[in-house]
Amino acid sequence: MTDAEGAAGTPALVPGRSCGTCTMCCKLLDIDVLEKPRGVWCTHCNPKAGCTAYDTRPQACRGFYCGYLRLPMLDERWKPSKARFLINFEDRGNRIVIHADADRAEAWRIEPYYSTIKQWAANAARDRGTVLLWAGSKVTLVLPDREKDLGAVRDDQIILPVETRTARGIETDYIVVEPDDPRVVKG
Repeated sequence: MTDAEGAAGTPALVPGRSCGTCTMCCKLLDIDVLEKPRGVWCTHCNPKAGCTAYDTRPQACRGFYCGYLRLPMLDERWKPSKARFLINFEDRGNRIVIHADADRAEAWRIEPYYSTIKQWAANAARDRGTVLLWAGSKVTLVLPDREKDLGAVRDDQIILPVETRTARGIETDYIVVEPDDPRVVKG
């Protein structure tokens, strides 16, 4: 999955798509500058009407565009207000992140979502990337052949790949570590 950039680093958006009445990002994402944790409605959000502080919203909100707005291959079924999850990209961590409504944490497992997300996981694995699912504080790592429940993960913790040589070759597993863990590569 790639994301095209528009002028001045702004992601290219799919023509004709807009948030409309969707406000799922206002619930599902954490917004540090507003001290808003993930999975809780923003105090500036009216879920039926949108942001009540739209003109003064922080840059974290102004600059966010979910995968539905950015990827033309995702149809209307992928609009977060319908899917009950949203897709985000973290280039720095080379990962696709699915933020699910904890009240409907399994919504991603139905079609057409599941097979597409598993394909993303296969593509990500080839590129040494990952696909993660956040549902509240719980994180599930989506791998091509399985899902791994990582449990509750704090935003400051790091999901670290650990490679082990086996008779079948190198196998990769994932663990959650503290930021000061000596196995974390700084840079």
